[in-house]
Amino acid sequence: MDPAAAESFKVWLAQAALAQGFARVGFASCEPFHGERARLEAWFAEGRAGLLPYLRPEAMLDPVLVLPGAATALVGFFPYARPQAIPGAAADSLKVSRYLWGPDYHRILKARLKAVLAQAQERLPHLGGRVCVDTAPLLERQLAVRAGLGWQGKHTLLIAGKGGSWGFLGVLLLDLALPADRPFAADHCGNCTLCLDACPTAALRPFQLDPNLCLTTYTVETEAEPPAPVARALAETGWAAGCDRCQEVCPWNRAPLWGDPALWGGASPLHTQPGARARMGVARWQSLTRGTALRRVRHRHWLATLGRIQGSF
Repeated sequence: MDPAAAESFKVWLAQAALAQGFARVGFASCEPFHGERARLEAWFAEGRAGLLPYLRPEAMLDPVLVLPGAATALVGFFPYARPQAIPGAAADSLKVSRYLWGPDYHRILKARLKAVLAQAQERLPHLGGRVCVDTAPLLERQLAVRAGLGWQGKHTLLIAGKGGSWGFLGVLLLDLALPADRPFAADHCGNCTLCLDACPTAALRPFQLDPNLCLTTYTVETEAEPPAPVARALAETGWAAGCDRCQEVCPWNRAPLWGDPALWGGASPLHTQPGARARMGVARWQSLTRGTALRRVRHRHWLATLGRIQGSF
């Protein structure tokens, strides 16, 4: 494809993704992340991924191992929080992370990116692609930085400038070389440490997270028995699924991009009812979590977490 045609196709792809609800879209090359190797290998060597066995460092460093022939990554930022949906705002309620309030984001973003890919393949029938939404072994945040969408904050999440960090990242890998956007080179966290100071378990250090101490790991990712600091934090904070503390205190989230109210923040009793009523039976649990990302949490896991949150009842 000649340069003019490639630029035109890139502009069309960006518009197609924006039409699917992505607030910001950028394009990055799929070259290996050689500069991340030492940091990532040290992170694995320290045992940080012990509770996340699905992570594969080699694949994370090279997008071509996720899609053979990958040359370009379309990266989209999809906002999900909204000002009226605040965990713990209802009297005596438990706290469920904002990203779990609406329908399962995997389904929503995958469907929308697959629609973009299908439209692209109507124009270029031999175009190969793969949709990745938080399930493929990709360094999505680094791809987003490379695509110019923002920078990785000290809490490790992507900060899309004034758009904040309340957003999902969706990636469409393509086996077609397109003009890449200018990477986001600046770090606008400066000397701020509010996110690090607010972490209830000290799981954060600048630009690095220890999943072994993160509340989300033990309330969503694994049923493993949490260490004492995590158990204490669960009882003290009332976070029953996930944790938003680092994002709640981030100055860049004072006036962020807000998500579509029709998608995020439905009236599920999980967010508003008193914690004492959260000890429901399995049928009720399955009904309330159907079609949401919280469905991955088993009923027995939910009850075990509630048992550790003594002060919320």
